[in-house]
Amino acid sequence: MRYLYSHGFASGPNSQKATWLAQQFAAHGHELLIPDLNRPSFEHLTISDQIDYLQQLITVSSEPWCLLGSSLGGLVALQAAAMIPQIERLILLAPALYFAQNRRLMLGEATLKQWQASGWLEYYNYRDHAPRAVHYGLIEDAEAYNSDNFSRNMPILIVHGTEDESVSHTQSQRFAQPRNYVTLHTPAWDHGMVGHVAELWALIESQLFNQ
Repeated sequence: MRYLYSHGFASGPNSQKATWLAQQFAAHGHELLIPDLNRPSFEHLTISDQIDYLQQLITVSSEPWCLLGSSLGGLVALQAAAMIPQIERLILLAPALYFAQNRRLMLGEATLKQWQASGWLEYYNYRDHAPRAVHYGLIEDAEAYNSDNFSRNMPILIVHGTEDESVSHTQSQRFAQPRNYVTLHTPAWDHGMVGHVAELWALIESQLFNQ
């Protein structure tokens, strides 16, 4: 099995969590592929373009894949798994499974309307360490993806902290409740989880390598 990490919104392949996870996989003798999923660019980012890029990477062979996805990367991983049969396992970390709905709640209708009217909204990009304007097409595209419609029966581990300040853990509970193939852990962690990497790795390790 091959492994790929799908990073979150306003992040990139060199994030602290991605780098640390790659080191843990390497210690087990496995490569963790960490592509830059700011496709076609961060400014014009869409979930559809991210999935298309994953499809290009994964479908070159028939090898099975496990995707790890963080925050928005969790939604991308889930929706990719709905379309790409080579993806046989998912590990989702504080996944933003209802991204468009969550953005509406976080921003409020007034800001969202301003974003739609102007076409652009500024976000701080942690990959570039600078603010960047993101096109409203991200939201329009995201609204086409409904995680409630996911129907592939496959092993899915979700780790989502109850102290998450960005994406409520209740969203993962909503997704997991009707699906008996989903294992959900809700520790008292924040969204980034960087203060709990040892405990996080123990959960991932037990799911992948200690069975």
